[in-house]
Amino acid sequence: MKNGVALITRIGLLPAILLGFSTFVHAQSDEKPEDIEIVDVVGQRPLSYYRKQLVETELAFYDMYNALTDVKEFKIRCRIEKPSGSHIARKVCYPQYELSAIAHETQIAMIPKAQDTRGIIEPLPTSSGVRELVKNEKKAATEHLIKLLTENPGLREQYQALIADMTRFKQAKNAIQQASSDD
Repeated sequence: MKNGVALITRIGLLPAILLGFSTFVHAQSDEKPEDIEIVDVVGQRPLSYYRKQLVETELAFYDMYNALTDVKEFKIRCRIEKPSGSHIARKVCYPQYELSAIAHETQIAMIPKAQDTRGIIEPLPTSSGVRELVKNEKKAATEHLIKLLTENPGLREQYQALIADMTRFKQAKNAIQQASSDD
């Protein structure tokens, strides 16, 4: 019986404690508005989000450009490559004239020159060497692109979207670098 009385006393005491606590909480909530702490939560998208958006826009632009151009050498070809020393594949895109120059220079490098070289092959072409070889083609391709942009409003809109995504990616990258340098 003694345990029953103690239990009833405790149960009766519980509402009184809760009532007192709620009165205390309510009294605390009557603070002035300037005393309320404000917490701002600022979200940030990861850089990979902007990179993915940029790649999607770039590929859409290349698809539209390839559909509109009739010059085979100016078409953009994309393929999956693994950079030297890496197992991470990525999609890279080249104009056809650059791929043709790389193939031609590689083929020439693989042919042994004279008997005195004893079958030693020439060095393979470098990126800077290929860029030097295709200067004229690049100029002609740029002029062709400008012509297509002026003639096709859809391609021009896609190009503007590409530039906007490039800008957003660079801004996000700079913001992340700035934040990491501040730490």
